[in-house]
Amino acid sequence: MMLGSVLGHRVAKPSRPPDARLGGLRSPRLRRGGAALLAVYGLLAGGCTTMPVASMVKLARTDFTTVDPAALRVAVKLPEGIRPRPNGVRLKLTTTIDGATETREFVLADPADPGEFVSLRGEVSKGAAVHAFRLAPADVAKMTEFRAAQLARKAAGGRGSLGLGVAADGCRTGALPSKVLLTTYLRTEPDGAFFPLMRDVDLRDAMPGRDLAAEIPPCG
Repeated sequence: MMLGSVLGHRVAKPSRPPDARLGGLRSPRLRRGGAALLAVYGLLAGGCTTMPVASMVKLARTDFTTVDPAALRVAVKLPEGIRPRPNGVRLKLTTTIDGATETREFVLADPADPGEFVSLRGEVSKGAAVHAFRLAPADVAKMTEFRAAQLARKAAGGRGSLGLGVAADGCRTGALPSKVLLTTYLRTEPDGAFFPLMRDVDLRDAMPGRDLAAEIPPCG
């Protein structure tokens, strides 16, 4: 698992009035932080025990060989004191065919229509913020090309699996909380709902023995 940072639109807290121009999403100005490996990698094919059962069912019914990359949406819930860095959030696509594994990372960008993320406002809890993203236009084509190449290999007789994950680089505005909880969300259909890939994963438990304060440096 890994965690990181980026510049994204954040779902406003329920107690704050929504920004009418952004459909209720906030676009904070983030200060530059260090190159932290703040990573959370939620494999869709890995049987991760932190994935909710309902999400497992959703994934089992999703054919990722036909999902439109342009329709993919990703969101990350982090403690308020941890901020993502510009261009620091990536979607990771991993394929394993006949034992050979390939991984590609695709940059996630600000949403073209922040209003489509308003449904996530209910996910915002005290002391946490939700940051939402889409694939950068240039990376939509790259993902389509990579997936097509892997499907061609599989069609030639190979056996394999497909995994998706989210990685991000971040910084902190103060001391880390006692629990550094992270949740990642995915949406695979233009009019579909977001569902969690991993919910409330405590990085202190997921990365034992690591100095998180050093790996998630102060912003600035």
